Amino acid sequence: MTKNPKNDAAPAAQTASGSAAPGPMPEESAPGKAVVFLKYAVKILVTAGIVAILIYTSKKHGTFDGVDFSGLNWAWLAAAFLLYLVHLFVNAWRWRLLLAYRAIPCSLFSAFSLTTQSFFFSLVMPGGAIGGDVIRAGFLAYRVPKGQKFDGVFTILMDRFTGMIGIFLTVFLALPFAWRYLDAADPRAKLLTFALLGASAAGLLAAAVIFLHKQLEKIAFFRWGEDLGAKLSHGFSTKLLNALDSYSGATKEIVWCVIASILGVNFVLGLCFYCVCLAFSASLAPLFAPIVAAITVGNIAGLIPLTMSGIGLRDYFVAAILGAALAELPDCSVAALAPTLVMTGVIIAGGLFGGFFFLFDSAYKHKASAPPKPED
Repeated sequence: MTKNPKNDAAPAAQTASGSAAPGPMPEESAPGKAVVFLKYAVKILVTAGIVAILIYTSKKHGTFDGVDFSGLNWAWLAAAFLLYLVHLFVNAWRWRLLLAYRAIPCSLFSAFSLTTQSFFFSLVMPGGAIGGDVIRAGFLAYRVPKGQKFDGVFTILMDRFTGMIGIFLTVFLALPFAWRYLDAADPRAKLLTFALLGASAAGLLAAAVIFLHKQLEKIAFFRWGEDLGAKLSHGFSTKLLNALDSYSGATKEIVWCVIASILGVNFVLGLCFYCVCLAFSASLAPLFAPIVAAITVGNIAGLIPLTMSGIGLRDYFVAAILGAALAELPDCSVAALAPTLVMTGVIIAGGLFGGFFFLFDSAYKHKASAPPKPED
């Protein structure tokens, strides 16, 4: 693996990263705390409201009648949970690949611990996935030497970036298997699914522009857009692009990260949901492709920061596509919302799994020592 020897960041960036580490934090004002609490409460209400509406609508149409959760096959549910842990492990492996490129010391176990903790905090913090990443950045910054704090924290952004590319590519790979079900799905779900696909295409285009911005700077209009972005962001966009340019030699690592996102993260989540569906009935076995497609589209919706960890929004899209697929099975009495809600339960259980690492992994309590100074 290629190593980048340049790990020193600018002093200002190091200071900013260092402030994210666990330890004494400035006391937040009462109005600030109230706003955070209000946002958190609103997210909980929106999440609960969407789930309640989904259950009410399903019962109203009679598709939730006769659902017997007590008859679930627990062997398939155990398999689903284990696959979710595999998905967490691949997330950690992908991130550690970027850490290794920056020559930042972090074992695979530590990367797995911090990754699972970030998923845990994404469940209980108002910021969702972003809030979990903030905690992960803080713990990592506390573990690594001072000269590597910025590089270490920036790997989290790169990890998120490659993960986004992976999920956007996965949804288009899964689209042919879900296309015919969109017409049979709820008209609103169909329209919103097309909006999500458009957003995914825009995300892939934006990623291409970011990676190729040096070549595109030959175009006057693009240079003008860069200058405008730098002016509006007070130079932040320029700093971000410069930081991304430091990964110009990491083509192999980035490609592996994207492949891991497609196969080890999103496809494994599809397998996880497939196991959940089989826990309800073996008759759902022929629906492997639409089941994987449904959870992939749902995970794109879950990226929208309106609900707690995407709960509710994800369920809406998954249930719509799965429901259309189930309609093709004769004598199938499984309500689409039932396995969808159980999958949400598996995701919550996987997130809570990270709480054990938070309680018992004390590595973040031991601040990393500064690297030794070179001898004269």
